[in-house]
Amino acid sequence: SALSSAPEYDPDAEFVYDYQTLRIGGLTFVAVIMILSVLLLASNKIRRCGKPRVSVLISNNGIQRR
Repeated sequence: SALSSAPEYDPDAEFVYDYQTLRIGGLTFVAVIMILSVLLLASNKIRRCGKPRVSVLISNNGIQRR
């Protein structure tokens, strides 16, 4: 069609990857995963910070908590 300026779809055309978009998407995904993992590890340490650790003593009478 001569009136439309859009190129026609050619199913036999060779597929070309958009490496720039793929690279940016991959780096963004990795950055989000890294940030979430650091936050998860930090929140676990923050949650345990104020709580005393429970030590377990084994005596002749059984298990005692200190």
